[in-house]
Amino acid sequence: MGSVLELLDREWRHLAVDDRSARRLAEVCEAAGGATSLADVERFVRGADAPGADRVLRLLVARAVEGDELAARVLLQLLLPGVRRLARTWWALGDADERAAAAVAAVYHRIRRYPLARRPRRVASNVLMDAAADLRRAVRRGRAGDCALPSEWEPPAAAPPHPAVELADALSDAVQRGLVTRGDAELIAASRIAGTSLGEIARRRGAKLRTLQWRRRRAEAALAGSGVGAGAAA
Repeated sequence: MGSVLELLDREWRHLAVDDRSARRLAEVCEAAGGATSLADVERFVRGADAPGADRVLRLLVARAVEGDELAARVLLQLLLPGVRRLARTWWALGDADERAAAAVAAVYHRIRRYPLARRPRRVASNVLMDAAADLRRAVRRGRAGDCALPSEWEPPAAAPPHPAVELADALSDAVQRGLVTRGDAELIAASRIAGTSLGEIARRRGAKLRTLQWRRRRAEAALAGSGVGAGAAA
């Protein structure tokens, strides 16, 4: 489903067995039953009871809100089943790629801003619930005439869209209009939405960092020159 989810799945196949990444999250691996890889962390969380899974998720989200992009990326991976459900639910946001990008952006945004001190339990459920509320607002704001939401789902007040959601929508539109290639859109999504550094992407792809920097600058210049998503990509 969708280019962003496909990109994340491909990226995870490498990240899951990367020894250096596992060492960077040694505390998380220890909490996940002494996992030796991020793939083991994922298997542990998927099979654990609620308290055991929450113990690992709390460690990840605590690091994510402090700016640890790897922890945020791992937590996003653990929540991908919920992300896919959100993408299927909010059909009024656009086609499959648009819905997937919006769902990823909303969940990632909530991971990086999670109020751990106030909500230390049920991390996964809370993140997905908050992301669903953001997508609900996006539907009302941009495509309200295309769907009918139950009244009890309406939020008390509309909120301005997070830039990542706008960027995801702009990328899908730009690919359809031929302004940027699908590959360059995926590069922007990985670095600007999923939060993976260009250096890390270059390492995983076996590409030169300067080449990726140039490709991203060129693609974002095309977006800015057309007036599509210029503010979100800046």
